[in-house]
Amino acid sequence: MNNNGNMGSVQLLDCYPAKAQYDSGSKVTLLLELLNGTGEERAVTVRCTVWELDAMAEQQEWVLMLPADDVPVGHRMEVGPFVTDRTGYGVEVELLENGAAAGRAATAFDVVSDWRLAPRYGFLSDFGAEELGDRSDVDWMAKLHLNLVQFYDWMYRHDELVSDEEEYTDLMGRKVSRPVVEEKIALCHEHGMKAIAYGAIYAASKTFADRHPEWRLYTSAGEPYDFIGIFNIMNISPDSPWHGHIVQQYRETVERLDFDGIHMDTYGFPKTGWSRLGGTPRLERLEEQFPLLIEATREELTQVREDICLIFNNVGNWPVDTVATANQDAIYVEVWKPYERYHQLREIIHAANRHSGGKPVILAAYLKPFREPGAIGEAGAEHAFRLLNATVTAQGAYHLLHGEYGGVLTQGYYVDHSKLRQNFMRTVRDYADFGVRYGHVLHDERLRDVSMTHADGDNLEYSFSGFPYSTYGEAGKVWTVIREHAGLKLIHFINLAASSDDYWNESKEAPREIQGRTVSVAVDGEVAAVLLATPDEREGAPLRLDYREETTARGRCLVMELPPLLYWDMLIVRMKDE
Repeated sequence: MNNNGNMGSVQLLDCYPAKAQYDSGSKVTLLLELLNGTGEERAVTVRCTVWELDAMAEQQEWVLMLPADDVPVGHRMEVGPFVTDRTGYGVEVELLENGAAAGRAATAFDVVSDWRLAPRYGFLSDFGAEELGDRSDVDWMAKLHLNLVQFYDWMYRHDELVSDEEEYTDLMGRKVSRPVVEEKIALCHEHGMKAIAYGAIYAASKTFADRHPEWRLYTSAGEPYDFIGIFNIMNISPDSPWHGHIVQQYRETVERLDFDGIHMDTYGFPKTGWSRLGGTPRLERLEEQFPLLIEATREELTQVREDICLIFNNVGNWPVDTVATANQDAIYVEVWKPYERYHQLREIIHAANRHSGGKPVILAAYLKPFREPGAIGEAGAEHAFRLLNATVTAQGAYHLLHGEYGGVLTQGYYVDHSKLRQNFMRTVRDYADFGVRYGHVLHDERLRDVSMTHADGDNLEYSFSGFPYSTYGEAGKVWTVIREHAGLKLIHFINLAASSDDYWNESKEAPREIQGRTVSVAVDGEVAAVLLATPDEREGAPLRLDYREETTARGRCLVMELPPLLYWDMLIVRMKDE
């Protein structure tokens, strides 16, 4: 977020980290963009403050020389190093004149010991020759702090991923440039991103399948499984030659093109099929075979690159229970009907957490309103984005939605993505900054959701008054999401009060501001701080709240009056024994 001011026509235009994520112990590079409109060389002073929640982590002042040219000038500045397992930081930069701020900008970054602690997923899908030399897409994703990038439909064939040709045509008829693919991989690495190659686990061209009929999977009616008239579904069981073939294709992909891992895609069907290995029909249950393929892929690719990334697609939330403990780096769910209501996203995330043993959860939840704005216009899609981002993040998960330059996914074929409005891209960055600045709080694995057990009815550990609320995401109310552990309490307020329905994939009305919120929180120990943060204003910085203590028949509680709510805010109660 920025708030440009003039210092004799010198403006601070923007600030953002050079990389999507930083390793623990490394310096953090911040990029500042300034504009000197004075017509002469000018020295300016810039002050940078780094925050961890409401505690100052570092402050520096720099004197920068700006050339006389009336064009934006970039400056690279360093802060840190920061040694931490996982911490998000907020950055406030001020352009100073006589010691006072004449311009402001804000951003965020996070520092981790392992990228798996915070996997933020984006996409690339345009690899035509005209893309060569264009870095705007990767630069944009870096500003969103996307540290994993899925290269979607980059390959020659689903059964022969890497082409020897510099330019080739894929099975969907698109022209692909191998030099562009290689350049995009290098750009991702420059920005601290992992480049992940899409590779469907069982799709083969019909030409390939016709040559290997015993490798196919067949329907109960005896016909080959067909997908969109272009692909056949192959048998992935360990004794099928296709199993070894696709694993070797993955290995060749990583070896030849410097990819960091594989996105193992599935289509949600078939769930069962008949194989004909050796001429003997056999019923294959794919939910039992997926984990075996994941493990075989991990074992093979680790021989090439120790820090390999594997993401497996649970289409429609199937079959999370059998693959969750397999050796993959996150639980990735592509969300489709009947998971269509906000509270059902919570169910997906909670189920994944129960099965996975602590792996992060990524939802591929595409927003069709950006493709079909509907009666309330494009703004309705933008309202829906804010509410969906709030829902996924408040539940402690990550969201695959953004990629390319201003691209937003609306359906499963990423090539046909839509574009954000230029004046909405800053808002998307604000929400991304917020998720990173508070990531170590939002994604703390110790947190447990107590929304349904600690509020409302006879549950008085948390109580709310002065506004309509719901603990399970009802339309026409504010959704209260409560997660806690012994040293921390998080209460999210997601404003569905103006929504006429609770369908996450529909356009939404502009929210009406909610005022008069009173919150009571039961406490057992001493309170260190009460903070309120929102991506909707104050540059995402936390506001320290006043509170009063009351004694009730059930013990001590904090009572707070909250400021007006627009889309989403988060109340943070930190205990001294954290």
